[in-house]
Amino acid sequence: MNKNNCSDIMAQGKDEYSEKFKKNLNSRIKQFKKALKSEKQKNELYDSICGSEILVRLEIFLPSDNPENFVDGLYLYMNDSGKIVDAEYYLREGQEVALAPLTDSDLEVIKELFQDEFSLEIE
Repeated sequence: MNKNNCSDIMAQGKDEYSEKFKKNLNSRIKQFKKALKSEKQKNELYDSICGSEILVRLEIFLPSDNPENFVDGLYLYMNDSGKIVDAEYYLREGQEVALAPLTDSDLEVIKELFQDEFSLEIE
């Protein structure tokens, strides 16, 4: 998804997952189940993982006059150094959810506003 294109808003719902996504997820779950049954396959899976990264998602609930039916907010993604590295805006109305990445300039505003408000300590 292009980070600079807010028209890439995704509504998430049961029927809106693509077939490719479902197929890939099912394939990975089968792979994980096999790894649980075989120590050899589990070790092969672990050895094949290219890397990992700690990313913490912090959810900010913005003020709403009707929070039972309408909620909007931000997902802030922080790295293991506690720096905000990405953010998304979401809107939840009833069962409908829309999610959009922020543009680079909007992300800078969010970083400036929130960076010093939250800290992260990982031991």
